[in-house]
Amino acid sequence: MYIDGDILELDIDMDLEEVKALRDFVKDRLEYIEEIKFVNEKEASPLSSALFQLLYCVKLSKPAIKMDFFDKPPYELKNYGTMYWIFHE
Repeated sequence: MYIDGDILELDIDMDLEEVKALRDFVKDRLEYIEEIKFVNEKEASPLSSALFQLLYCVKLSKPAIKMDFFDKPPYELKNYGTMYWIFHE
């Protein structure tokens, strides 16, 4: 996890404890974050669905936040194949 200005860069292979730390980190800084992206999405695979659940909640809380993996479906994961997201507004 690394924040560069208003862009939060995440490793996709975060375990549950790292996701909990991310939740606490984002909670206080959500209004300042404009974009969230993965830095190692081509080499690694998610270790927990909790990361996507957290990011989905972040997207619902702040719809203007840019997340290419949600905003530009489909999303390709190395070991899991293609993921499609459906948002009901």
